[in-house]
Amino acid sequence: MSKKLIIILLSLGPLLAGAQEGYDPLKVLSFYKNQDYEQALRYLTVTPAPENEQYLFDLGYVHYMNDHAADATAAFLKLYQKNPNLQPPQLYLAMLYDRAGDEYSALHHYKNLIALDSGNYKYWHYAAGEWSKLKQPDSAIAYIRKSYTLNPTAGRVVYDLCTYLDNARQKKEAEQLVDRFLRSDSSYFPLIGKKVDLCFSAGRYTEAIAWGERLRTRNASPINLSAAYIHLLYSYLNLKQPDSVLSIYNWLLLQGVGGESATYGAALAHAIKKNYAMSDSLLTECINYNIQEMAATYLRAKANNAVAVKNYSQAMALYDTSYYIFKDPVDLFQAGRISDNYLKNRMQATGYYKKFLRYRPTPKTNDEVTITRYIKEFLNPQKN
Repeated sequence: MSKKLIIILLSLGPLLAGAQEGYDPLKVLSFYKNQDYEQALRYLTVTPAPENEQYLFDLGYVHYMNDHAADATAAFLKLYQKNPNLQPPQLYLAMLYDRAGDEYSALHHYKNLIALDSGNYKYWHYAAGEWSKLKQPDSAIAYIRKSYTLNPTAGRVVYDLCTYLDNARQKKEAEQLVDRFLRSDSSYFPLIGKKVDLCFSAGRYTEAIAWGERLRTRNASPINLSAAYIHLLYSYLNLKQPDSVLSIYNWLLLQGVGGESATYGAALAHAIKKNYAMSDSLLTECINYNIQEMAATYLRAKANNAVAVKNYSQAMALYDTSYYIFKDPVDLFQAGRISDNYLKNRMQATGYYKKFLRYRPTPKTNDEVTITRYIKEFLNPQKN
């Protein structure tokens, strides 16, 4: 039987003495010990019993453990209405509403729990999670700060506080909190992963590598730390260390964690090593993951590889494909640039450039402003 259940039962302990004849809460407790929740439910269903507080809690808990969410909610609501000062039924109601996607009701009960026990850091933490789901980052941060004040050594609280701060672009404070925690406890993998993420986003790739490799040497599973390991891989890539990139990529594959981002990083690493055939193969894999917006990036990377090996017709075909799928006029410019710079085919380049101007008469980005200026100068060269 879990410690949480023992604590809950102890908190309801005085109710056991008031049990009526017939229904025996101690018998239900014996079912709990054996984790036989189906038998417990059968017992509660057929045994005559008044709807006193202990019975309602047992009924709600057994339904909860049997994944009967609606019945569990109904029983806990009856108990809550009978005695609003009891904490256990409100905790289960909050969890049930959260699972059902009703964050407002979950938050209501977490607030009630805070009013009943304001010194319980978990209640502030759970409430912060509901505020976050409701897209209220300021409230989420305020609540989790209170949780952190009550228990600054709780790793999950520190991790979530740092995540909220990071998302709110308060990265400096987030990293200070991570560093403070890791000075006293360097064994909590999620916060080491958060350190990797923060170092990477700050462009401190050498530091990100040091912390990322610490995770790897400790055999921290990449399943729950995938972002940190991807940032480790890209830190090596940004420092132009392709062999290390491929080492991380192959290790992730052995762990059963590859994915689109890692594959793309490995493709770029092979391109650095001038292994263009292997790079193309991996980029094709990336495209096959999904034909969505990121696929344009992969098609363009394949086009860059084709230019590197002087296969200009293939490069143009890839830009044509990208434009056909995603309708981004920048691909027209890139195709025209190859005709212009490498094939010296001014007529073909002119066709691409004019098509760019037709589909993008007004530039939308700074890059497009530069492209438009270049094209207009190409089409109307100044006479000396």
